[in-house]
Formats: sequence, structure tokens, C-alpha cells
Amino acid sequence: MKRLLLLAVTVLCCYPTLKAQTNDTLSNSVATTTDKVVEKKFDKRSLIPKFTTTILGRYEFNTNLYTHHFELRHTRVGVYGTVHPMFSYMVLLDLSYGGRFSPVSIFARFTPVKGLTFQIGYDKLPFSNENLLSPSKYYFSDKSFLTQKITGWSDVGGVISYKWDKVIPFEIKAGVFNSGGFDKQMHFQKTLNYVARGTFNFFKDFELSLNYAAIKPQELRMHHIDAGLAYSIMGLHLEGEYIYKWYDNDFSPTHAIECFAYYSLKINKSWLDNLGFGLRYDAISPNCNGKLNGDGVYTFEPTRQRITAGFTMMFIEAPCRAGIRLNYEKNFFHDDFENNEDRLILEFIVHY
Repeated sequence: MKRLLLLAVTVLCCYPTLKAQTNDTLSNSVATTTDKVVEKKFDKRSLIPKFTTTILGRYEFNTNLYTHHFELRHTRVGVYGTVHPMFSYMVLLDLSYGGRFSPVSIFARFTPVKGLTFQIGYDKLPFSNENLLSPSKYYFSDKSFLTQKITGWSDVGGVISYKWDKVIPFEIKAGVFNSGGFDKQMHFQKTLNYVARGTFNFFKDFELSLNYAAIKPQELRMHHIDAGLAYSIMGLHLEGEYIYKWYDNDFSPTHAIECFAYYSLKINKSWLDNLGFGLRYDAISPNCNGKLNGDGVYTFEPTRQRITAGFTMMFIEAPCRAGIRLNYEKNFFHDDFENNEDRLILEFIVHY
């Protein structure tokens, strides 16, 4: 029954591709670069790699405990490019992700025809809008619970994707990944992780995303269905996302939701590009990460809600990005759980 459900979802997501026959991450940059190279004559200049750097440094003040600290949230460096009209690559590393070294994306990509790609390597599982957003494109300092607590999956695997930009633009992705992490990729496994994602642009500046993922970090298989909506109009960006998660045992399902509005006011001064104002609500019900604790027991994090208010000064938006962000996060816990996590965050953003 489980395999039939997975097959049905995969076929549903891939059907528009068969019928047509034709944010983070920086992997979109690789796809764009490859498309341009395919359309023109390939020469030595096309071999020149492109470099990227993202630094997010912050100061945090805990308003419950009156404690504070400085943090390098991201120190991300990378190189990407093409070596052939049909082959591209990316190496993206976080030298300091909250104090830890972390690979982000390391893969090779094959594009036999425009729009169709095959990829093998280490990358985020293509699931959820916010999960795939590059740190330089964040609307708020911290990701929502939906991403922090559920969808932060990366591993070595293969992805096939197809992108169609006519009439009703859409992109379909389906992938199979290991479940042991970057340092256990040499281990043979009996079970893998599966993911399918479809994004559809029914009209300008509107996107619908539908996602499915079957994840098994240890012994417990967990299934996730995700739906997201995003719409932008006259400087206002609206976005919402919902995840329904169920387990291959008698655990109660987990629900997670986020919705936010972000308004960008254009200034167009030589020293200031725009001002941003954001407001977000996110919540999650009791959630299990599928991993056993030291006593061999599955544990659940408590139900919680949060409201985040943000203000951003963006000094330059393109081709580089630099700004200052100020966020305040107010948490609400259920079941008399003590709240020690309200925070004020000041962040510097630099991206090249």
C-alpha cells in the first residue's frame, strides 16, 4: 500500500511532463547558465567558473533570560559553472553554519535538452518553498518551524527535473536520496528517501507548489505532503505553506503552517535601494524527528506558535546584495511549557 501511494504521487507529479513532452538554492543559477550556453556557441569563455559568497552575521538578545551572543549564521562560499553545453556543476559550502562546517550543494548536472536535467550529488531534497530558499533571499532572520523542525533534509542522491516555460509554466522534480547523511554515503542501504515536487505558475507572479516526501532517518518512515502559495504585487509579497506529516505507526499526525506578508518600499537612492517590512505567523503541533534518543525512545517537541515582525534596510539589491535586518520573535507554547526563546535579532547581510 505504501509503495502504491508513492507511485501514485510520483506519477501525478510527472504527468504534466509526459503530457507536454518537453528559493536556498543557487542550483537555479546553474540551470540558467546551462540554458544560455546551450543556446549559443560554446567557447572557452563559457568555461570560466562563477564564484559566490554569502555572509550573515548577527547579534541576538534573549528577552526572556536577558542573555545575548554574536553568531555567524552563515559563511557560505561556492563556485559553479559549465564545462560542456550539457554538463554543469556546483560546489557550495558553509564554512560556518552556526559554528559548524557544513556542505550545502556538491553535484554534477546533465542537461541533454533544454528544460530536462539529471543531477547526482549532495543537495537539499527538493521539498517546500522556504526550505529551498537561499540565505541571501530570506525574508526573515530565521526560517519558520515548518523548515526548522521538519524539512531540513540534505543528502547524496539523484534528481530528475523538467521545466516548461510556455502557456502555463511549470517545473517537475523527482528524486531518490540516501538517508545516512554526507559522511555515510558509502554505506549500502535497504531503504532510501523519496521526494517529488511540482511548481505551477498559472499567472504572473503567482506560484502553486505541491510536494511529497517519504523520509526514514532510522527505523521509522515518515510521510509529508506540502502545499504552498506565493503571490507578489506592487512590492507586496504574500506567501503561505502547510505540511501534513504522518508516521508508519500509531503516532498522531503533525501539522505545520506558516504565512507571511512582506512589503518592499523602493527608495532608489544611491546609498539605499529599499526598505522592507515583514510580519509572519507560524505554528507546529507535536513533532517527532524520527530518531531514537539515548534510551531508545521516540520523543516529541511541544506544540508552539510564533509571531515574527521584521524591518530590513537593503542598501543594494542587485547584482550584489547588502543590508541590515532587525527581527523580533515572540513564541507561544502550549501545555504550560516554559518560554525561554523570545529574541531580538540584528543581522548584517552580504551576498555576492
